Amino acid sequence: MTCPNIAAIARSLTLLALLAMASSGRANPEEMVLGQSVDGRPITAQVHGAETAAQTVLVIASIHGSEPAGTPLMGRLEAWLADHPDDWAGRRVVIVAVANPDGYARRERFNTHGVDLNRNFPADNRTEHATHGETPLSEPESRALMRALQTFNPERVVSLHQPLLCVDYDGPGEELATAMSNAIEGRLPVKKLGGRPGSLGSYVGEVLGKPIVTLELPKGVEEQGADRLWNDYGAALVAFIRGN
Repeated sequence: MTCPNIAAIARSLTLLALLAMASSGRANPEEMVLGQSVDGRPITAQVHGAETAAQTVLVIASIHGSEPAGTPLMGRLEAWLADHPDDWAGRRVVIVAVANPDGYARRERFNTHGVDLNRNFPADNRTEHATHGETPLSEPESRALMRALQTFNPERVVSLHQPLLCVDYDGPGEELATAMSNAIEGRLPVKKLGGRPGSLGSYVGEVLGKPIVTLELPKGVEEQGADRLWNDYGAALVAFIRGN
């Protein structure tokens, strides 16, 4: 009796596993370059899941460079996606970990042009101001986020900010915001702050009519480290991805 080739069987099983991951959209994420910052830093999206997924969701961090806590959370979120593929089956998760890389590098709110990117979108409530940009989407960073919205057409969006200690929402996002707050036992309560002029929330929520949630983390919480951030707030992101 001939003994089976154990190494060949192992290789075959590995190949089958990789093929299964690829067919389900759960292989390594695809990186898409959305654009460049004023100073030439890349703005990228990590795309988890297949283009044929029933739902696409968009997660954005650090549109204000002085509010950096969302970025380390993105690394832990990607680890969760890799470890729990069945929990987000049928969804495509697009992550922009650093939306304002120049401001993030300097820990400054604005981009290199001195523009608040979260006032630079073509929302109906946009106002003219020196820090809002000369025109809507005048800044390469806001254009990169617009490209993400147009390319992926997400069903819902979450943007991570600091330091207002609440779960805010625009458009039809109240139910989602409530689910996210409940997932972290009300650590961040739901609070409707109202649409900011020319903000991403006003554009997505009011112009596009889609749910968008702003997760307002505490000031300085990034100093606690990614693991503590995930323990305290990760469940809110999981609830966002699941949509419940």
